[in-house]
Amino acid sequence: MNKLTPDNIRTQAMRELGIASTKPNTKKQRKLTPIPQVNTNSKLKTPLMRYLELVHGKPIEQILLSGSLSVVAKRLDNEVDVSTISKWIKRLKLRYTQDNLPQCDGCRRYGLACDGGICYILIELELYDLLEVKKAEILG
Repeated sequence: MNKLTPDNIRTQAMRELGIASTKPNTKKQRKLTPIPQVNTNSKLKTPLMRYLELVHGKPIEQILLSGSLSVVAKRLDNEVDVSTISKWIKRLKLRYTQDNLPQCDGCRRYGLACDGGICYILIELELYDLLEVKKAEILG
């Protein structure tokens, strides 16, 4: 049974809201960002990715998106090179582009504005150029 500490309550509330605390750079402050709901094919994961999931107790997608490449490398105890982390992000399609937009089905950030073509995830990630593409996708 978990103790009720302020930190445990905070992390549980953030998890329920779909928010994670990330540190984009080693010299910058922590920032709250939405947790992407990524449904990746388990065939895309390498044995090293599965091993790191077991060691750290979190999905690899969440670990890879928790900050800059150097911050993620430190979080993984420098077991993986920065270039490998970048390749994994591309392999699992974790970066949003025109070809890879957030899915609205089952999204935790879904709201009224989503029906109008405004995606909260893209706004919070400050990807304003992809908002027009997402709007065109939703509204047809």
